[in-house]
Amino acid sequence: MQKKYLVWGLAFLVSFSAVAETVVIGCTTKCTGSYSKALKKVSEIFKTQLTVLDLSATSSPDLEKVDGIVIPGGVDIDPKYYLSEVEEELRVYTRKLDHLVEYTSNGKKRDPFEFGLLGRYFKDRKLEDLPVLGICRGMQMLAVSQGIPLYVDIKTELGIRNRRDLMDQINVSDSDSILRELFPGLSFLAVKNHHQGVRMDYYLKNSARWPNVKLTAVSNTGLIAEGLEFNDRPVLGVQFHPEEEFTTQGSKIFSWLVRAAMKRKESRKLP
Repeated sequence: MQKKYLVWGLAFLVSFSAVAETVVIGCTTKCTGSYSKALKKVSEIFKTQLTVLDLSATSSPDLEKVDGIVIPGGVDIDPKYYLSEVEEELRVYTRKLDHLVEYTSNGKKRDPFEFGLLGRYFKDRKLEDLPVLGICRGMQMLAVSQGIPLYVDIKTELGIRNRRDLMDQINVSDSDSILRELFPGLSFLAVKNHHQGVRMDYYLKNSARWPNVKLTAVSNTGLIAEGLEFNDRPVLGVQFHPEEEFTTQGSKIFSWLVRAAMKRKESRKLP
């Protein structure tokens, strides 16, 4: 409990000391529309200047020049980015469902860029305090970057509706997590818009492979992973869309990112 309040206390002090600073948030694609509005509202809450950069404008952006990263929602991820890490049986099964993958030109652009960026991020110790927020596809790409596979289509594989423009109850399942600190009430409603997701059964069966990765929230009686975090880095992945309805949950999620970005920026100024 003391540790929790210390973290929030330091963040509170940082929010005041960095008032005059410009916080730089890098986005792996153009963060327009609801993403831009959400980040703008949070910058107003903290009374800080905030600049959003499109990291994909260059093939190999300098991640040390940003204070935080957003990986937004979007199109399907090509299974080839995770199938090489799984057993042959799952590879064969997934390829039989290939017709359910929605391949797009946007995905062909984002897949290698985001996969490569996360590969650099997780290998670079100088980036250990750089916060990353992955939303929907962004959470899925965080999982894929670790070799964790996805469900190709929720309806086909789990027998429930694809989560298209629906509201789900999100249940925080990990007591020692970012989401538990943000949502001590343990559950909340959120907007869902996806037909793929982290392959929960595979992760649970093989979780020892990823000692620093944990799934921290679920929905639909535990069938769908809603939160993904790391023990060794300030990384938060959410399967829901906090930017779509910028209510309490949206404010808390984006405030976490900006607060962590401000804290990183301030710490880098220290001797």
